[in-house]
Amino acid sequence: MIKSKKAKELKVNNSESEFSTPKPGRRQVPEEYKKMWREENKTSQEKKEKMPSAKKQVKTVKADKKAQVKEKPAKVVKKAEPKSVKEPKSVKGKPVVSEFKETEKRGGKWIIEIKSSNEYIAVLLASNGQIMLSSEIYTTEEGARSGIETIIRGIESGVFIVYEDKNGNYYYKLKNASNRLLCVGEIYKSKSQCQGAIESVKRIAGTSQVAKNLVHGDYVSYTPVKKPKYEVKKGLEGKWKIETVDGKYSAKLYASNGQVMLATEGVSTSSSAESAIESVKKNCAAGNFVVEKDKFGRFYYKLRNAQKSVICIGEAYETLDSCATAIETVRKYAKTAILTK
Repeated sequence: MIKSKKAKELKVNNSESEFSTPKPGRRQVPEEYKKMWREENKTSQEKKEKMPSAKKQVKTVKADKKAQVKEKPAKVVKKAEPKSVKEPKSVKGKPVVSEFKETEKRGGKWIIEIKSSNEYIAVLLASNGQIMLSSEIYTTEEGARSGIETIIRGIESGVFIVYEDKNGNYYYKLKNASNRLLCVGEIYKSKSQCQGAIESVKRIAGTSQVAKNLVHGDYVSYTPVKKPKYEVKKGLEGKWKIETVDGKYSAKLYASNGQVMLATEGVSTSSSAESAIESVKKNCAAGNFVVEKDKFGRFYYKLRNAQKSVICIGEAYETLDSCATAIETVRKYAKTAILTK
């Protein structure tokens, strides 16, 4: 036991003496290196004493997490707020004043639009501001407001007729039981869209509120050619034909290449259809056309009589120039076409 103790002391003394007494053949360690080594050992030992054990660290982290869970406030569940419905957008560049109650915003809205001097129309808007239909022209605001009730009655008991133009576009007309035209829908790119619009009109027309304020609108700027002179070669005059559709007689104007240029409203007798041809000729010569835009930004024309009732509606065109060219072509063929039976 004593011998072992002395051996340990001797070993310690030898390790310490490595810096003091060099062994033969070894280079002596400089004093500054000795000092550096002692300081580094001392610092590392202090760090070890201060550093907590791995187990203590794990326990501390778990304790902190438990404390966070306990301190976390209870989740507050908020009641879902009712979704807001978009107000109707502006029509023809003019804002529509909203008069909806919160419970009525899911429906549509009727507005009275003044197009020009002594020209008023009733327009039905969906809740997102989309135009669903436009009435015939009324000479007074009161007439347009009364016309809304007439249209609503017509929607309940009248007939919707879907038309397809030469470009594959669709629009509808609403007529009453006496075949009088009440209003016209927008032009749609597919038949299903047009039929869907009819169903929407049936659903919202009767419950939609009527705005008190007028909305100012206008037509697309267009001036027909005054007193046009048309030179048509013999055999290229075009044709007028009276055809029956669903038991009604309609006069159709065909170009020389067989393309349908326009069709009049269906009437009950062939003689009435012939009278409609004369009306078309007269109003085409007078240039009684107005041009409007559909919701897709396309241009289309309406031919009207002296009382500003619509005789027929033209195709939809991508540009105003194309629409104006179509109008002048219709005027040419309306004047020179020959009635065939």
